[in-house]
Amino acid sequence: MKPNFGGIFDYDKKSEKLEQVNEELEDPTVWNDPKRAQDLGKEKKALEGVVHTLQKADADLKGAHDLFAMAREENDDDTLEAVIADADAIKLVIEGMEFRRMFGNPMDQNNCFIDIQA
Repeated sequence: MKPNFGGIFDYDKKSEKLEQVNEELEDPTVWNDPKRAQDLGKEKKALEGVVHTLQKADADLKGAHDLFAMAREENDDDTLEAVIADADAIKLVIEGMEFRRMFGNPMDQNNCFIDIQA
């Protein structure tokens, strides 16, 4: 089953785009245009960052869910605390992704010069 993160991270689109980029990079003729190959490499890295992070978060969340179910059945407080810690770690990862998503414009990676005058 594929992860379901709603539309905020565009998981489906990014996953499909990653497949397309990988296919393009596998084409030997892409290396005839070094600029295009470099751009595809950068795009692949960015897409992998989102797709792989979401896949890992999904797997971690499923693992935490299963562990929670077992801990609840056995009334194991130590395991419940571990599940809470796991959930908090997953939450931090997602919050970090939400923050980085605000800077999704291609120009956001550029340097900035600010001149403050009083």
